[in-house]
Amino acid sequence: MLTRRGWTVGIGSAAAAGAGRLFGMGELLVLACAGIALIAGAVVWTRTRRVRLRIQRWVQPARVHAGGKARVQLALTNLGGPAPVLQLTDPVTGTLGARLQVGPLLAAERLNTSYLLPTQRRGRLEIGPAEVDVVDPLGLSRTSIGAGPRTTLVVYPATQTLVPPRLARGPEPLGLAADVHTLQRIGEDFYALRDYTAGDDVRRIHWPSTARLGRPMVREDEVPRRSRVTVVLDTRSTAFDPERFELAVSVAASVVLASAARHDPLRLLTVAGADTGFVTSGEGLAQLFDHLADVSTSAEGSLRHTLAAATTTAVGAVVVVLGGTMLDAARDADAISAARTRTSSMTVVRVSRSGDALPAIGPDVVDISNPVELGSKWAAAQASSPASAVYT
Repeated sequence: MLTRRGWTVGIGSAAAAGAGRLFGMGELLVLACAGIALIAGAVVWTRTRRVRLRIQRWVQPARVHAGGKARVQLALTNLGGPAPVLQLTDPVTGTLGARLQVGPLLAAERLNTSYLLPTQRRGRLEIGPAEVDVVDPLGLSRTSIGAGPRTTLVVYPATQTLVPPRLARGPEPLGLAADVHTLQRIGEDFYALRDYTAGDDVRRIHWPSTARLGRPMVREDEVPRRSRVTVVLDTRSTAFDPERFELAVSVAASVVLASAARHDPLRLLTVAGADTGFVTSGEGLAQLFDHLADVSTSAEGSLRHTLAAATTTAVGAVVVVLGGTMLDAARDADAISAARTRTSSMTVVRVSRSGDALPAIGPDVVDISNPVELGSKWAAAQASSPASAVYT
């Protein structure tokens, strides 16, 4: 395959040959023949190069928040004879990819190189497979070979630093500890048993109970913490335009991050029906963020049903990230009002366009139209008077 320079030489040679015949100028014919000979030699040179490469790729970190950068590391090992100068293109979803020039490699030589990959939006970026071009010394012809695996970079939503959601006052009732299945005390060893959830320390698994019940059980060494946070994300396609939906996902991710810093058990529900269950840390939290990286709007789902699932017990805090559309404003207000009676602490973040006149839907509502407003309005809502529901 000819490069741009090769096509330029080829077209120039053809033009010189035509002009030489038209005007009877032998010099132009000689020049044309020389150009054609160079192109032919370049094509033969590139086609006779037998380059065998092994390309390995690592992305660090493998997950990054939108706006951050990941470093892509490449290791090239020459598995054949001496290799000439190579041009390597590493494709990346939505971009032209990274282009690197690799110097000559001796047999069995290994070269390590890297580049920074900036991110703009959440989602998954597919990297690779790498394309290697063997180019002749004059840059007239190239031969492409594909090598190396594909790699996925998960881009989480952009986040802001927020204070954790406000929790209800007072001691939390043991009677609402729905996840504790076997309550007992054996000396001073542990207080209770509950089902294993993603992110729990495997060293806390109680093997005798696991064998008896047929499912993993985890021991609690003290009264179970009830500082749970449930985040409900509105995913109705009628509630958002694309820009506002990205802001809503960013708000949900910011609340999750703030609660995780306080070590709260976290649960994410979407109106489309997704439910991560409660997670605490580790792989469970990573899976929750993975879902936020992939989530999209949907025509399916009911806000009322989702809020009912989020508020089955009046335990912990519920944060609702709601679209500011006027299409379902009355029904949304009724659903929020009904949900408030079933939970001890609820904050609603309503994402709308600037200037939209939205109906009142009760206390603890944060209305935003751009990311700049989130931090101050969220802090003001969390610093207001505690929720009226108090545990006794």
